[in-house]
Amino acid sequence: MRGKIIHYNASDGKGLVAATGQQFAFQIGQWRSDSAPAVNQTVELQFGEDGTLQSLAKVGDEVLLREKASELAGRLGGVGGAALGTLKANSPGAAEGLQGGITRLGKPVLGLYAVFAVSALLLPYLKIRHPFGGEGRSFSLVGLSDLSQQLGTSVGGSFLPWLAILACALPLFWRSRIAWLALLLPLLATLKPFWDVAWAIRKVTQQASQFDARMGNAIAGRLLDTLGTGVGLWLCLLTALALAAFGLKRTVLPPTDTATPQE
Repeated sequence: MRGKIIHYNASDGKGLVAATGQQFAFQIGQWRSDSAPAVNQTVELQFGEDGTLQSLAKVGDEVLLREKASELAGRLGGVGGAALGTLKANSPGAAEGLQGGITRLGKPVLGLYAVFAVSALLLPYLKIRHPFGGEGRSFSLVGLSDLSQQLGTSVGGSFLPWLAILACALPLFWRSRIAWLALLLPLLATLKPFWDVAWAIRKVTQQASQFDARMGNAIAGRLLDTLGTGVGLWLCLLTALALAAFGLKRTVLPPTDTATPQE
């Protein structure tokens, strides 16, 4: 049975996990994973014959990713199949256009975009650890706009990731090689938070160094220690690099599909 940790106190090793509308108390002795329990973690629960909680373990990020990607692919496939069937029945020309669009993009590009979208929307991109050992927070690439509001400075933001997710449609509407450069937007959206965070830390360090250079360096080190990367960052980066390679290849190389004119 799957559940989610809703409370955990590291000082006494006790917590609560919610599953199927119920709450179950657990202790650290029942924990079966290498990393410590944390709030909002998805866990797998094991119960005894009498219905009492015996043990629980963290569900790995890679497992959750595969499940989310499979779920998203299933939904997209079901919706797309139904829509395509309706188009074929009511408007054969539109259905052929949709099939042509899928063919034009190619299954590798569509698959990469699906993984990028799931990673940017659902998986942790940046982790903020509490400087004194308390509970930290995780932010997806799209959710970094919340962090921007907390810090009072731009960190990522949600507009560019959404634009990057929707950019795959541009080559369908603009039949030009230049349109394939839109596939570079996921890479830009993935790397922009690095620049924003580095700029914010540099700004804080410069302000502190006006009074004491050593204090400025100490603050910069402390800020860097509180930052951690999540699986969403690496998946976004890998898929974004692959999409950028596809985009540059289709922009530079001559078209192989002579039936589709390019400007």
